[in-house]
Amino acid sequence: MKNIWPAFLLALLLGFGSALPVSAHHSNAEYDMKNKVTSIGEVTAPQLANPHSTVALDVKDQNGNVSHWVVEFGVLRDLVQDGWTDTTLKPGDWIKVAIHAKTDGDHSGILVGDITYADGKALPLKPPNPQTSHRPMHW
Repeated sequence: MKNIWPAFLLALLLGFGSALPVSAHHSNAEYDMKNKVTSIGEVTAPQLANPHSTVALDVKDQNGNVSHWVVEFGVLRDLVQDGWTDTTLKPGDWIKVAIHAKTDGDHSGILVGDITYADGKALPLKPPNPQTSHRPMHW
């Protein structure tokens, strides 16, 4: 029995050393991946964070009713490498987003493609300093 332990420990160490890295991620099952919703809204709470960043925005419908949406996007590490900072998106900025909305009707979803300013200008990946707030021309 004493001779088994060294072999067991060696096998255990070799097993851990040769294990492939595993990346865990949540499923997109809660989102309507077949349809996308495009909205223009005013940023209320941008947040660069792990595991995903979010931006909260107020969106007006045709009748002037405001709904509060939360959009999940981007991995913090990648956004920072692309030049994003805590002030890339600021409260008061007007942006346009396309999302896959949650299937439960909650006003949230995951970003499809890019975030652009409401006036059509692309959100720069490497924002100039200082970045100015862009307002829509017509609302």
